[in-house]
Amino acid sequence: MYKTIFLTTSLLALTACSEQAQSDVYSCDNQQSATITSEDDENAKLEYKQQQYQLVRQQSASGVKYTNDDVLFWTKGNEAMLIIDGNKHHCNVQ
Repeated sequence: MYKTIFLTTSLLALTACSEQAQSDVYSCDNQQSATITSEDDENAKLEYKQQQYQLVRQQSASGVKYTNDDVLFWTKGNEAMLIIDGNKHHCNVQ
């Protein structure tokens, strides 16, 4: 019985370790780059102009949309829209 519990626990730990964050780098129209890293199915981290923003995935009709109170990052295919500090930027995957 203890062997079974140990093996099951070990396999679960290995499975959790194999999940890696997915990062995509975008080049935006203001000559800045934006890196979005999916931390899990619901959360992502945006790196933009040497700052990091924690974002939460929102429901969207198409593409993948992440927001917080100050930032919107919406991707569809190889393109993205970034709205930050009241400015809207068009971005493309590098």
